[in-house]
Amino acid sequence: MLLHEYLEKSAARFPDKVALITGSKEYTYSDLWEAARAFAGYLIQSGMQKGDRVLVFQENSAEAVIAIFGTLAAGGCFVVVNPTTPVDRVKYLQGHSGARYLICPAERAAELQECPPAAGISGRTVTTGAKDGPVAGIPWEHVIARASSRALPPLVSTDLAAIIYTSGSTGKPKGVTLTHLNVETVAESVEEYLEHSAQDRVLCVLQLSFGYGLLQLLVTFRSGGTLLLEKGFGYPYDIVAKLKQHNVTGFAGVPTLFALLLQLSDLEREDFPYLRYMTNAAAAMPQSFLPRLRRIFPRTRLYLMHGLTEVLRTTFLPPEQIERRPLSVGKGMRNVELWIEDEDGNLLGPGKVGELVVRGANVMVGYWNDAEATSKVLLPGRYPWEHVMHSRDLFTMDEDGYLTFVARMDDVIKCKGEKVSPLEVENVLYELSDVVECRVIGVPDPVYGESVRAEIVARNGRRIEEKDVKAHCRLRLEEYKVPHQVAFVREIPKTEGGKIRRN
Repeated sequence: MLLHEYLEKSAARFPDKVALITGSKEYTYSDLWEAARAFAGYLIQSGMQKGDRVLVFQENSAEAVIAIFGTLAAGGCFVVVNPTTPVDRVKYLQGHSGARYLICPAERAAELQECPPAAGISGRTVTTGAKDGPVAGIPWEHVIARASSRALPPLVSTDLAAIIYTSGSTGKPKGVTLTHLNVETVAESVEEYLEHSAQDRVLCVLQLSFGYGLLQLLVTFRSGGTLLLEKGFGYPYDIVAKLKQHNVTGFAGVPTLFALLLQLSDLEREDFPYLRYMTNAAAAMPQSFLPRLRRIFPRTRLYLMHGLTEVLRTTFLPPEQIERRPLSVGKGMRNVELWIEDEDGNLLGPGKVGELVVRGANVMVGYWNDAEATSKVLLPGRYPWEHVMHSRDLFTMDEDGYLTFVARMDDVIKCKGEKVSPLEVENVLYELSDVVECRVIGVPDPVYGESVRAEIVARNGRRIEEKDVKAHCRLRLEEYKVPHQVAFVREIPKTEGGKIRRN
């Protein structure tokens, strides 16, 4: 199925059903499809060619949703950019992607229009939320009001659908190029293993510029459910209120978000009878979080998953396996093949640490306009017609084939000639009840090569003694893994998607 058909087909099945709730506004499936068709008509009428990029610089909103589906219906490729992104970076992304169209808030239009479109292309800007007075670009309302009878272009599943830019924490951001088939492969499988249906009501607090957040929108609309789209994490009490007020059945989180929720002292007294499932991806769930989440949400199925932008999703752990395998992220989802290799490309068996390799229709086409970076991760597969994705993620596998994340290859700390997984040390730190969040990183050391540094956010400003942290770690870890430095900080640096930054 093509991605815009998620909305089109659900509008045909459930025209008057509420599909989207943003703030106090509700939109039915027919409302959204009519607006998406109008936006597609505008793009086609203005000369869009198949594969043209549309940069959507918007907060999570109805406009962002409509722009995504309208772009797809017109044969274009959407590039969603986090609304907190600095202007200079937005300009870089627009130039790098060659985006011919820009959708942005009216108050940002003037500064963004200073960015020239790709060479030889005439750019167009559509502005949202325009106030009284002159505004640069074409007002969103004018575009949507122009209903078009123009036919939608014929598309195939290998046509370009999205470019999702990585955080670029170690250099310039890379544009992960995905086709309709890439995304549909994942959305279909996620819908299946989450047992998604039209009765589901999903709360999304993750940005649509983030692959994990985008999947909340696509899977919900594919199944005909209702999406409550929030602008961000907000306050944890607000999330709890939304879960209860809207009888939410599905909720996607990341460890930093679950850490916020678990700070609420009275959460265990709440009841969530409708919450059918919760998911965790983007980073490994700290082991100490699991029993607390199970106590607070005893009737909720918790799915631990792994994914990366280049393939969107790879694995899931069935909830019934959590007690037995609390560190695992499960096995490969349907239509995806996974294995672990050493540095020389040899297949590794149970208990060995190596790089996860991904084979399947979910594997990206490549990094946009970056053949060199693409060649480092997309390597020839077993058959002459394919490439496989080398994830740069280190994993182990048990005798039953269940996978456990160890570390990103770039994040491994090399101390005294030994390799240290930051995640292993962080799991030990999270056993301390006053640790809300933490990160473990390697810092240059003239003697050890790298030494282990732990940064800790303490609960409610409570004081934790460094000697107590180190003593606890010595009981659980080999000496070379025990943090040499312990720092207490107000917050942990994170990416736009909520992942902890390690550089």
